[in-house]
Amino acid sequence: MRLSHFEALFFFAMIVSTVFALITKNTPREQLRYGLFVFVSFLFVALAVGWIMYPLPL
Repeated sequence: MRLSHFEALFFFAMIVSTVFALITKNTPREQLRYGLFVFVSFLFVALAVGWIMYPLPL
C-alpha cells in the first residue's frame, strides 16, 4: 500500500500526538485536548511550510 505525502503526514501526526498526550498529561480530558492541539499543530505547520517552500526552486 502506497501512501500519499498527506496521508503519511496525517498518520505520523496522529501517532505522535497520541504518544505525546499520553506521556505528558495526567487526566483523559487533558490528554484529549493536548492530543488534538498537537495533531492540528502538526498539520497546520506542515501545510504552512509546504506553501512557503512551493515557489522555491530546487
